[in-house]
Amino acid sequence: MNIALDLARAQNGKTGDNPSVGCVLVKGGRIIGHGATAAGGRPHGEIMALRDCPDPQGAAAYVTLEPCSHYGRSGPCVDVLIAAGISKCFIAARDPNPLVNGQGIERLQSAGITVTIGDGGAQAREIMAGFLARF
Repeated sequence: MNIALDLARAQNGKTGDNPSVGCVLVKGGRIIGHGATAAGGRPHGEIMALRDCPDPQGAAAYVTLEPCSHYGRSGPCVDVLIAAGISKCFIAARDPNPLVNGQGIERLQSAGITVTIGDGGAQAREIMAGFLARF
């Protein structure tokens, strides 16, 4: 999670209205993909990490913010993570946006993905303070 937080921190202030989210994919004890929300806010961190990953099937995702579960200017990251076949998702902070709050977590769990919430939460909330202040 510390690496995901560092990735988010590095993009902080560059993602427009979107939060700066870091994501690291781990499989077999090795990092197999990583990314952060791109400049301007798209693609989101989860998508950037998956683009960096040759084979996410069975990987654990470490994400600084609950994956989005709604359609905005892009599709839901939670659907992409599920389709990629991740087996676990560690989430630093819940997304307070009413379009997401808890729904991303619920969809991951409904897909049989183990979800753990809270590790790195204080740091994630500090990085995303501007985004979080809107909710």
